[in-house]
Amino acid sequence: MFSQALSRSTILPPTQVLSQLHSGQLLRVDATRGNAIIVCHRHHAEIAGPGSAVGGLLDIDCRRAIPIGQIALTHPESHEERRKAFQMRQRWIKSTQKVAENPVPLQRGELILRMLERYCGVEAIAQLPDDVIAQLVGVLPETIVMARKVLVSPPEMSVQPPQIVTAG
Repeated sequence: MFSQALSRSTILPPTQVLSQLHSGQLLRVDATRGNAIIVCHRHHAEIAGPGSAVGGLLDIDCRRAIPIGQIALTHPESHEERRKAFQMRQRWIKSTQKVAENPVPLQRGELILRMLERYCGVEAIAQLPDDVIAQLVGVLPETIVMARKVLVSPPEMSVQPPQIVTAG
């Protein structure tokens, strides 16, 4: 797979990711756990986790792209690879949507942080801007600041994020 990678580095500049997404080519996030891209559109953001489709018509209008982990973007070669990549993107969207359905903004903030920490790691999430995380679930950046504080304090009432089911 790495021979097909368009880019692979510890820190891929967001401008490079953004230009690849704007190219109109359908790409796939490397399937290694911890790799993801947060794609920011005008009024919302979406996370595309490991194995997810990015670019193409999905993200041609994106305004910002935040790479997480040692990101590598590959071209899905076959129809089956494209289908699986679209399915993974859809799973990530559905999982984020489940979090966003919670009526309590602070709980939405906590849930999205836990979900991101579970799949991308605490260190990677600590570096993400609050406004970007807030866009994922429709809360204010200040809510994410408060949710981060709640998560570092002892858990009294644990709210669990939805699981991402991966096809093996």
